Amino acid sequence: MNLRFREDGAATGPAPRETLKRALRWYLVWDLIALIGVVSGVVLLSWVVARNEALRDAEGIARAVAKALVAPLADDKFHAADPAALARMDQVMELRSRDGSLSHIKVWADAGNGKGTVLWSDQSPLVGQTFELDAEEYAIFGTDKATSQISELDKEENRLERSAGQLIEVYAGTRDATGEPILFEVYISTQRLPDEVRTLIGIILPLPLTAVLVLSLATLPLAVSLAHRVDRGQHQMRALLVNAVESSDLERRRIAQDLHDGVVQDLAGIGYSLDSDMRQLPEGAKLRAHLAQTGEIIRRDLAALRTLVTDIYPPDLVSKGLAETVRELVMQRDVPPGLVRFEIEEPLAPHPVVDRLIYRAIREALWNAVQHAEATSIVVRIAQDDTGLTSFEVVDDGVGFDPTGPSPEGHMGMRLISEMVTKAGGTIDIHSTVGKGTRLTGELPAGAT
Repeated sequence: MNLRFREDGAATGPAPRETLKRALRWYLVWDLIALIGVVSGVVLLSWVVARNEALRDAEGIARAVAKALVAPLADDKFHAADPAALARMDQVMELRSRDGSLSHIKVWADAGNGKGTVLWSDQSPLVGQTFELDAEEYAIFGTDKATSQISELDKEENRLERSAGQLIEVYAGTRDATGEPILFEVYISTQRLPDEVRTLIGIILPLPLTAVLVLSLATLPLAVSLAHRVDRGQHQMRALLVNAVESSDLERRRIAQDLHDGVVQDLAGIGYSLDSDMRQLPEGAKLRAHLAQTGEIIRRDLAALRTLVTDIYPPDLVSKGLAETVRELVMQRDVPPGLVRFEIEEPLAPHPVVDRLIYRAIREALWNAVQHAEATSIVVRIAQDDTGLTSFEVVDDGVGFDPTGPSPEGHMGMRLISEMVTKAGGTIDIHSTVGKGTRLTGELPAGAT
């Protein structure tokens, strides 16, 4: 499990010019995406419109042929398969097929129960066979309605036509010369469909494309202005961050100085006085024992105050550097020998604000591990890449904690430090599992300075 102390959107980001360039790049990317979306939408719309128009045209042709040509020729002799009647149908349909308007024609009779029998077809092996029809197709027997679709020719009745690829399949209902319901089926080529799509694209596309381009050009100055405002805001945030870190160090130095020159000196003086007074009293006197106990308390508190002064006094990062200052942390408190191991990739380029923030984060994590984790091993790592990005890590094998529960003791200070690191453009992550230790990882870019 892991616990993250990162507030998205709080980072200061890159240098001003980089921010402007990045903002313009994103603006152009989104413009390009909008253009691609418009073009794709127009192409899709054109295809849908062209397909629907092609289907409507095919239905109109099928209804007209069914009513004007097929119905009059479908008389009793035609139903009886009279050769002369069939020849007349062959001749008429051949003329219609020859001009390219129709192909793969069938005339159906109602066979009942959702089935139809092929009375005539340009594919003679199909004549006389009965096939299952779709409910929508069967429903138009004896009506003047039509239904159409772009067919993949995957039905059993299409087994002789599959080599033609995609075709527009149209069923048109009518009644024959004797008044019996029949169904006229015809297939129409889709070869004209791409040309119609391209024509529609040429008609539809210019308007939305022009609108997007005009809108992009109109909003470009606003985008540049907002990017400049972001730059100024980042300048101010970086200045505030530097001031906050420096002010914090200054205040720490003042408090440490006041404690050292005031309370620490006073307690040390009181301790010396008590020792002097105690030695003037006879052995076994109650007051001597009382003064000895009081002196011990004062010496203990004095040691604690001196440790506190050492903790809060800002380290000399400028002259010693981050690596040496971090190594000296183990000398500030009573840390068992061998408990802490340092793995620092040197040399580290100095970055004042970055170094101070990393030092504070490592110190906080290290003291948490020493005081609360019951760890037997603690590893502190620091590395820096060619861009100046400094990464750091504190790993212990202690008791760990549950990130879903309340913040463990000592982690409030880490939460405050993580906020400062985040505002400097960096990150801090804490991963922990109960019984398996804790790992703090973080990084800070050189741009935080």
